[in-house]
Amino acid sequence: MSPIKPAMLTINEFRQWARIGRTKIYEEIGKGALPAKKVGGRTLIPMEGAERWLASHPSLGER
Repeated sequence: MSPIKPAMLTINEFRQWARIGRTKIYEEIGKGALPAKKVGGRTLIPMEGAERWLASHPSLGER
C-alpha cells in the first residue's frame, strides 16, 4: 500500500518539503505566488498549489 499524499501542508511541513525558510514562505504567500488557506488559526498550503509553485521556478541553466 502506498502512503497517502496530504492534501494540505502546514507552514512547517511546507518549509521542510520546499527547503526554504518561513520568511520566504510568507513573502511568496503575500505576493500571491503561493496559495494558502486559513483553517481556524492555522495557515495551510494546498499540495497542488505547492507543486505548481515549485514547477513555476526555472531549473538551473533555464531562463
